[in-house]
Amino acid sequence: MTRYLLAWTRWKGRLRRRAFLSMAIAATVAFAVLFVFLRNAFGEASTLLPYPPYFAVMLSLCVRRLHDQARAAWWLLAALVPVLGPLLLAYWLLFRRGTDGENQFGEDPRTRGRDYLRVAIHEPA
Repeated sequence: MTRYLLAWTRWKGRLRRRAFLSMAIAATVAFAVLFVFLRNAFGEASTLLPYPPYFAVMLSLCVRRLHDQARAAWWLLAALVPVLGPLLLAYWLLFRRGTDGENQFGEDPRTRGRDYLRVAIHEPA
């Protein structure tokens, strides 16, 4: 269980678009539910609690998504450029395919677990 939770805040490695989108949506839904619960149960001041974990998870996901395209995490600073920066970053995170094969950030997640050298031979019994 701990290994699964730590996978959400891992900073190394690569992340495919599909995994990025599903994890980002799940984190956002969990944040929204927790936010509403805290506001209703404990008041407006308690809604500040879920922000740090949410931003840590989202930052981790964005960093690994950029790693899939052989880009360093410093490219997240492009969001500071008005209008064009966030649009460019959204394009890279949501629509740009990762690099083929291994890059400096790890192995290709599309080929992880596949062994192209193994041949399955079916013999009749």
